[in-house]
Amino acid sequence: MEICTNIIPTDNTTLFICSGMQELKSKFQNPDNSTYASLQSCIRTNDLDEIGDGTHLSSFEMVGNFSFGGIKYEKSCKMWLEIVRELDVLPDYITVHPQKEDHRKIWENLGQVVKDSEDCEWSDGSIGGYCTEMFKNGIEIGNLVNTNDTMTDVGFGMERILMFMEQKDRVDLTSVFPQSDNPILRDHLRTLSLLWTNNVFSGNKGRNYITRLLIRRCLLECELENFRNWEFFDWFAEENEKKQKSYKTAKSNIIRHRNKDYKFWRDTFGILPKELDKLRQDFL
Repeated sequence: MEICTNIIPTDNTTLFICSGMQELKSKFQNPDNSTYASLQSCIRTNDLDEIGDGTHLSSFEMVGNFSFGGIKYEKSCKMWLEIVRELDVLPDYITVHPQKEDHRKIWENLGQVVKDSEDCEWSDGSIGGYCTEMFKNGIEIGNLVNTNDTMTDVGFGMERILMFMEQKDRVDLTSVFPQSDNPILRDHLRTLSLLWTNNVFSGNKGRNYITRLLIRRCLLECELENFRNWEFFDWFAEENEKKQKSYKTAKSNIIRHRNKDYKFWRDTFGILPKELDKLRQDFL
């Protein structure tokens, strides 16, 4: 599940905020040598029972880049190795697929310890490729996919990088999380905040069910720990009040600029056509 999209052009590339690769599939099929930097907000719910172990999260920020021929795989490896070196989060070892001897040689020439892994393949069913994974203290911090052998799709977990930068022993103890003694609440409250910010409220279908599920899990944790002051509900009310205020602002903007073309909305508010259509549907 991935939420919200926004594209901001820069001098030499394009920054994709909160976006997945699905919107870029046409470029994978017809590469044009373009490059994109990325900041992708992800919600992952297929391993919720692992939340609280110090490494898994129900939501996380994926930083990386896409290259549709503009940056070759070897250059991408060098670039990301330099980034983690500057952040003082150099990997302990790299994994590559045993069939990709060329990948092994690239990383060994860069001075990295390389291990074979049959898992170093990625596909969404229509596009894919061999990948390389970086590990620090046994935790995967980044993945570089050599898509179709000609392009790159790179993602690094911001919270995992931050854990090592802040010298924490748990990913959910970094500065981006609300303070809480309960690791499950600490994780789920942050994810609920992201859901509500993107208008994904509690319901019984689709993504709305994810919100309901996480609220139920928070309530269960409150019951198990016998919370007396129910801080969770205070936070819940505060977040929803903020959301209502933002909706009122959005409504006034829509009404005031109802006749402006899409370019105005893109340049002023940085939203995509489908988001504008949704706002108009809600408020006009």
